[in-house]
Amino acid sequence: MGRIRENKDSITQINITNLVDIALTLVIILLMIAPMIEQGIEVSLPKSSPYEMKIEKSIIITVSSDNKYFIGSKQVDLEEMYKFLKEKSQNKDFSVIVKGDEKVPYENIIKVLDIIKKCKIDLIGLATQPE
Repeated sequence: MGRIRENKDSITQINITNLVDIALTLVIILLMIAPMIEQGIEVSLPKSSPYEMKIEKSIIITVSSDNKYFIGSKQVDLEEMYKFLKEKSQNKDFSVIVKGDEKVPYENIIKVLDIIKKCKIDLIGLATQPE
């Protein structure tokens, strides 16, 4: 009668085409969403008629209502901020955006602006909420 033939030549490799397709799709979605994600710490900004500033190559410095300083989401003191900005100031093609809570004393914002000027950074923006 018929003989059952064992398939000794079966494919032993894994086909990863579907996995690569999914991974590339996720990378594309991440690249599209990344510019929309706002950096930094949540603060209540004062209202004004803001000027549009490109955030692509910006460093965001935040002064929170409890007088703590942040670069992105990392808490720093004024000395660490100076060292970081001095190192970054070698590249002339970036800007600094200062976000200060509306309850922060004016003096603390001036301290940050002085550090930025000491590092010879010319492109400075102050973040506000649109009216």
